[in-house]
Amino acid sequence: DDLPSGLAKALVVIGEWWTPLVVVSIHNGNHRFESIQSSLDIARNILTDRLTTLVDNKVVYKQEYSSRPKRFEYHLTEIGLELIPILNDIESFGNKWFTGNEE
Repeated sequence: DDLPSGLAKALVVIGEWWTPLVVVSIHNGNHRFESIQSSLDIARNILTDRLTTLVDNKVVYKQEYSSRPKRFEYHLTEIGLELIPILNDIESFGNKWFTGNEE
């Protein structure tokens, strides 16, 4: 976090395990907590933590859709949308080199 590198600063926000997958899940149309959770089979406490980090850093915004009980939908901000091609490139890299299909 103290390094002046933009990479180091970005990894503070998006470098935790599950975080990129949460971003992609939201991009794929899973906007409600339960939908994101079931799409990833992620523990509730971990998803809560990742969503809080993403909202706090303006990668995702939350929009209330029910006041009783309070429920929110999560959507990508401009920052989050800018991550999608980067995450797609990482996925392509992983598919090429780490899925057992290496040449």
